[in-house]
Amino acid sequence: MATTPPANPAPAIGSKFFDSEPAMKKISSTPFLRVIAILFAIAALVIGGIYWLGTQSTADRQTVALDALTNPDSDALQRRINQQLFGDDLVDVEGIGADIDNTLDPNAMQAKLAGLTKNVTTERVPTEQELRLFYALNKDNYRNPSLFWLSVETFTTARHGGQVFEKAQQALESARQATLESGSSSAVPEGDSHDRYARISSTELAERYGPSFVASLMQASEESAALPCWHGPISSPQGANLVCVREVLWGDYPALVSIKDQVINDWRFSVK
Repeated sequence: MATTPPANPAPAIGSKFFDSEPAMKKISSTPFLRVIAILFAIAALVIGGIYWLGTQSTADRQTVALDALTNPDSDALQRRINQQLFGDDLVDVEGIGADIDNTLDPNAMQAKLAGLTKNVTTERVPTEQELRLFYALNKDNYRNPSLFWLSVETFTTARHGGQVFEKAQQALESARQATLESGSSSAVPEGDSHDRYARISSTELAERYGPSFVASLMQASEESAALPCWHGPISSPQGANLVCVREVLWGDYPALVSIKDQVINDWRFSVK
């Protein structure tokens, strides 16, 4: 016989449809807790971001300040160097900028020359008459390189010590005496080393034997009716030298207008 179910059956405990009051409170409070957690998380992110930005700003400012003192192009570094080297007396020269080393720029070169001289000599520009006179008196300093064909006998200080010039002079006198006795070709004094040069410039000779060597050689070659052979002794870093000049191709003198800035610079240094 069929049994009729009750009209309102009581729900079984443990069923998903259980609707007790504590369970309803727990379910209704869950979204609220989630909202609170989300808000706390957002606040933590905001605070962390603000702190990070603050520390980055401080680090950036420190980096900029450090770069200002280590960057070679920094004005701050240049002022610090100038202060250390020259104190407050350094003269700032108008026109010196980033292109100061560009020798193809005439304005930059003129500014550089002014900067080299204003701090040590004078700001005055010589008159045309003063400049021409200075150039005439020092013309040999601006002569273009001359070319030489010559032989060099070197008596070294390493071998002869303090008697090196005496040894060179003795060898020169012996060679001259031998030439007179033979009545023909010139005798060659025998040094410690023997060098022969063809078409060597006065600039190269100065690099090998020193500026005083070239100055003495050029003076003897210009003043003599015949080219000096053998001439000396002439001092050099190696010792004492005897020289025989076979041929010279003299360098010309540049026009004053082409080297005017250089001559002005030299004139400023010569002004007392």
